Amino acid sequence: MLPRRCAGTAAPQATVYSSHAGSVRWLPGLRRRVLLQLEPLSALPSHGLRFVRGAPRGLHLLRRPLRARVLLRRVGRRRDSGSSKRGMSSPEAPGMSSPEAPAPTRPSVFGRFFWKDPNTQFLLLAAAVGVAGAFGAIGFRALSVRLTKLLFDAEDIVAGGESLPPLLRIFVPAAGAFVGGWILRLLAAGAGSHGISQMIEVVHLGRRAVRLRPSVGRAAASLAVISTGGSEGREGSIIQMGAAFASGLSRLVKVSPERARILAACGMAAGVAGAYNTPIAATLFVLEVVVGSFSMALFGPAVVSAVISTVLVRFLLGDEPVYQVAPFRLESILEFLPFAAIGLTSGIASALFVRSLKAAKNLFASLKLSLPISMAAGGAVVGLIGVVRPEVWGNGFGGTDRILRGNPSLPLLGALFVGKIVATSATIGSGGVGGVFTPALMVGATLGGMIAKLAQLGFPWIESPVGGYALLGMGGLLAGVTRAPLLAIIMIFELTQNTAVLLPMMVVSVLAVLSARALQKDSLYIENLRSAGIVWEKTPEATALSSLKVSDVMREDVKLVPRDMPLAEIVNAFLHSRSLYLYVGDEQGRLLGVVDLHDIKESLPERDISSLVIAEDLVSQIPFVTPAEPLTSVNEKLWFRDLGQLPVVDSAEERRFLGIVTRRDLLGAFDREVLRHNRLVARVRMFREGGSEMDYFELPEKHRLVQLDVPTAIEGRTVADSGLRTRYGVSVLAVKRLTKEGLERRFVPGPSDRLQHGDVLIVLGTDEAVTRLRAGTV
Repeated sequence: MLPRRCAGTAAPQATVYSSHAGSVRWLPGLRRRVLLQLEPLSALPSHGLRFVRGAPRGLHLLRRPLRARVLLRRVGRRRDSGSSKRGMSSPEAPGMSSPEAPAPTRPSVFGRFFWKDPNTQFLLLAAAVGVAGAFGAIGFRALSVRLTKLLFDAEDIVAGGESLPPLLRIFVPAAGAFVGGWILRLLAAGAGSHGISQMIEVVHLGRRAVRLRPSVGRAAASLAVISTGGSEGREGSIIQMGAAFASGLSRLVKVSPERARILAACGMAAGVAGAYNTPIAATLFVLEVVVGSFSMALFGPAVVSAVISTVLVRFLLGDEPVYQVAPFRLESILEFLPFAAIGLTSGIASALFVRSLKAAKNLFASLKLSLPISMAAGGAVVGLIGVVRPEVWGNGFGGTDRILRGNPSLPLLGALFVGKIVATSATIGSGGVGGVFTPALMVGATLGGMIAKLAQLGFPWIESPVGGYALLGMGGLLAGVTRAPLLAIIMIFELTQNTAVLLPMMVVSVLAVLSARALQKDSLYIENLRSAGIVWEKTPEATALSSLKVSDVMREDVKLVPRDMPLAEIVNAFLHSRSLYLYVGDEQGRLLGVVDLHDIKESLPERDISSLVIAEDLVSQIPFVTPAEPLTSVNEKLWFRDLGQLPVVDSAEERRFLGIVTRRDLLGAFDREVLRHNRLVARVRMFREGGSEMDYFELPEKHRLVQLDVPTAIEGRTVADSGLRTRYGVSVLAVKRLTKEGLERRFVPGPSDRLQHGDVLIVLGTDEAVTRLRAGTV
């Protein structure tokens, strides 16, 4: 294909590349939008035309100031009687066309939009998660109803409990809990942490994945417990199954770790929406409870998952409100006094509820029973309560429905209030893995009902039914337990589809959260995480930074200077170092304080007394930190005194000097752990004589440190056979692999270690090498 000049063409002159049957006109050096005319161009049958940044045929409008190129590449097998050489068109075969190689078809605008736009692809994944969440909720509900019908020949668990004699009321919940514990031990490797709390840990920190088998085991165990009277909610298992499907889908399509966490949150939204038929509340649950902030990156996918889940549930099960209650009416503005009482008492009751759950867990843990026996003991407690008040059986839907529809007495409401808290604490504390949403709603309904009865006694003109006040109590307790007032407001509205409840609910939820915070610092789920030893802050960024300690970044190569060091030696020490501080200690290695370089400047003119000045005379005090402190506290101390570094001591009492932590260390940790700028710095531990220290080093130019899923091309191969270094040009530093329990294991691979499907590689290489490895091409 030889270039020739066109005769008689106007400037700028066009260069024509000819291949005997047609030509392509190219205007070089253009820097604005132009029209590129493509004329027929033929080649050998074993070759085809690939147009880079251009359309295969017709007219194409260049959208960027880039030169259009035409590449002639092989598209088929070599011809046996070839008249081509090394992929070049042959002059001896002019005008040849290939019927065997049809012209490439141009994808439609619809296809390009839906299959090439990554954001659209991710929304499609969120929609798939919504479908899974809907069918998980429908399936769990159907199995629960059928199992209750099979065991008790009753429509709901409360009616089934009422039909049993007293001894069976004790035995049935204990037996069901025993079966649930056995299922957990067999399929879920123990109960572990609370389901929703574990999901929050997944979304925030990404330290574990949600496996399908343990999730199914938890769902089966929860089904056995609820269907036999255990007091726990079904939403916990439904949410976890939705997150498990999302996690599996993330591994299948190999999305980034950040998007995998967003997809897990979408699974939680789909589970809540499917369980309660509340799409807006499901989205707010993820934003307020799980993430703790409004994130646009999460909002859109969560809405898609919640809406898809709700639409399917309503299509298959109907669009009726979850709770049927008489229309709420505001009789007088003075009713806001009992509304305020509901809010304040709901916050107190929510703190009592959370502390009761925690105390029950500690009690059963101290007994050191096996999981099935422990859960059977908790089921027996529920059975004993059910002998007197079977309304506390089950997840609480049946008992709440009776309160909303009827007119229970004040003593009955008080008994159900205490009984439901104790029954739920016994079920969850003994090892149950269900949720607490629905049980908390019933506790709130009893509280609201009691306030209604007391208000009617004090204010006879109040004629509002008990059900209306019970609704406000439900929302108040939900707000206090989750610390999510907006979630409570919208959820009660969606559960009842009654707009009149919104204004009183706003008052109740805000007061409930305020009074709950006065008694209990965090929500139920955050308390569970703190009990598991996880440092928690209000935002994912602060949580990630708080997970790092001073010991992770401190420098240990800094030495103390003796307290009697003369001024001349102090000056010499400053002249031979870049530090602004010298740390002064006693003979036992305890920190006495620091000598500031600026203080030395003031002492230098006093030459006649310089021999009399020692380090102890120049000591000043600055804040110090301990190795166990989170980096967030270091940040506060650095900025409060405008310091560049802080000393690290073993404890506030001993003050034994260990090293220092600098602002550079803090910024490096923030960049690495929060901003995730892997191409900027990497954190390493440097070993030197006398100890080790954490430091941050800048990666070589055009290199980056990334984590990516093991490419399909090297799955099943050993590290030695994969050619990561020789073929792709990257160095693998570590491998992250999920165990059967869903926990993350990190290790440095050896040459004989085999790379498995689902592994995540931490590699170092150039941008080009990483791109080749990600695509699986050499």
